[in-house]
Amino acid sequence: MAGTWTASRLEVSDVRSWSRLTVDLPPGGIVLSGPNGAGKTSLVEALVLACLGVSCRTSREAEAIRVGASALHVGLELTGPDGARRRDIGYAPRTGRKLSIDGELVRSLGAWRAAGSVLVFLPEELRAVKGPPAARRRHLDRLLEAAVPGYADDLVAYGSALSQRNAALRSVRAGRTGVDAVLPWEPGLASTGARIITARRDAMRSLAEPFARWLADLGGGADGIMGLEPSPTSLADVPDTDLPAALTERLEAARDREIGAAQTLAGPHRDDVFIGQQRGDGVTDLRRTGSQGEQRTAVLALLMAHRDHLGARSGLPILVLDDVLSELDPTRRGLLLDAAVGQGQCILTTVDPVAAQAAADRGARVLSVREGLLAA
Repeated sequence: MAGTWTASRLEVSDVRSWSRLTVDLPPGGIVLSGPNGAGKTSLVEALVLACLGVSCRTSREAEAIRVGASALHVGLELTGPDGARRRDIGYAPRTGRKLSIDGELVRSLGAWRAAGSVLVFLPEELRAVKGPPAARRRHLDRLLEAAVPGYADDLVAYGSALSQRNAALRSVRAGRTGVDAVLPWEPGLASTGARIITARRDAMRSLAEPFARWLADLGGGADGIMGLEPSPTSLADVPDTDLPAALTERLEAARDREIGAAQTLAGPHRDDVFIGQQRGDGVTDLRRTGSQGEQRTAVLALLMAHRDHLGARSGLPILVLDDVLSELDPTRRGLLLDAAVGQGQCILTTVDPVAAQAAADRGARVLSVREGLLAA
C-alpha cells in the first residue's frame, strides 16, 4: 500500500441545508444515521468538494449553496501519503472557486485536487453497470484520472480535438468548407486516443482479479468478468505500440462516411466496459440481464476493486457509501460491512437504525444527524 487517506475535521458553511457545522471525524468506520432530508448526503458532498473541488451530486456547484446564502465554504483537515494538509474551498456563482492549501492560494484546480483521496458510492452509481456506455466510461475515467498522471489532460485534449473535428465534419457536409478542414484535428485524436486506450487496457488488467474476488466476497457469486470493449472492435487485437497508426488509418478510412454522419462514429469516446459473470457454460451480461441486486453487488465489487487499485498507487482512499446499507439484504449488508469497516476510513450514511447498529457492532462510530444537528 502507498499509504492511507484520512479526513479528521470537516468545517461546512452554507452547503445545502447546513448553515455552519464543524465535526471531528474519527479514523476507521463512521456512520451518519438519520431520516431522509436530515443532511447526511450534503455532508458527503461537502467532503468530496474539499477533496476534489467538484460536487458528487451536481455539475453546477451553485446548486450546493444554501438557499439565501451567496457562497459556500468547506474546510478539511486531510492526511494523505505526503502528510497532513488543511484544505479550503469557497465557491460563489460570479467569482467561481477559491482554493487554498495550508492557507496558500492555489489557482489551478488540478494542482489543488487531492486525486485518489476519496471514492464515493451514491445510489445513482448503479448506472456504472446498468446505465449507458458513457456512465461506465466515466466511472473508469474517474479512477484513471486519480491513478495515472496526465490522463485527465489527455481526456481534455481528446475531447477538444473531437469537438473540433466534429464541427469540421458538419461544415464539410454543409458545403461551407472542404475536406482539408477535417485533417488538422486527426493527429491529436490519434495520439491522445492511443494513450487513453492504453491506460484503460492497463486498468482492466489490474481490476479484473480484484473485481472477481470482491464479487464473490460480497455474495455475488464467483467468476466475475470485466473487460474493455473498444470502439471500433477491431482495435481489440492491436498492440499498444501500434494504436496511433491504427487510429490514424481508421480516421482516414471512415472520413467520407463520417462527413455524411457529421460526427466521429468510433473511438475512445465510444468505448464500453463489459461487466459480467461466468455461469455454467455461458457468460451473463450483468449490464443487461442482471437483477437489481446483482447489479448493485457488481457496482460495489467494482468500487472495492477501484479502492484496491488506488490503494496500491496513490494511497488507500476514504470510502464513502451513501444510502446503500438499507438496499441490501442482511447477509450482503454484513459482507459489505465486514469488507469496508476496519480497513482505512469509511463513511456510511443510512436511514435504517438496524443497519447503523450492524456497522457499530463492527467498530464503526455512529453520528446522529437530525434537522441540521449532528451528535455522537
